[in-house]
Amino acid sequence: MSICGPRISLFLTAVTLLLSPAGNVGAGDAGPAPGTYQVVDGKVDWGTYSGWFVYHLSCHMCHGQDVSGTDVAPDLRQSLKSMTKAEFTNKVLARYRIFVSPSLSDEALRQSVIGEVARQERGERGRVAMPVWLDDPGMKPHILDLYAYLKARSDGAIGPGRPKTMKK
Repeated sequence: MSICGPRISLFLTAVTLLLSPAGNVGAGDAGPAPGTYQVVDGKVDWGTYSGWFVYHLSCHMCHGQDVSGTDVAPDLRQSLKSMTKAEFTNKVLARYRIFVSPSLSDEALRQSVIGEVARQERGERGRVAMPVWLDDPGMKPHILDLYAYLKARSDGAIGPGRPKTMKK
């Protein structure tokens, strides 16, 4: 069972199709290579924007609204300073398997995930370890977009908040 309910899965699938390369056919500019970002006049490429969107669908509950970490999860701006694309992809997609009820509220879902992760293993210094997102339909196709967004935040190329996008 996925970490999200049927409605959310359908929504994430629709978003995935919308934000996928097929959704940008005819955009004219292929943009930067997967897993890299481009910022021009404070505006980001569509892949980096997609990474911001995925982050706010799946990651911000633990890592914080602005990627700066919480009492539950680390500051990803610091983590991405030394993490490669391959290490990041493995950590996000293959770390753990979490199964929760799709009928839970957002807070109940958050608490359930945190409880299950804590039960499975604790990371360095007793911190809660990262759940796996492999089966999330909105994550796998955009894992390098997520990396690009987080790397842009880590490098200081963009600040907190919703990034503006370059024109097509």
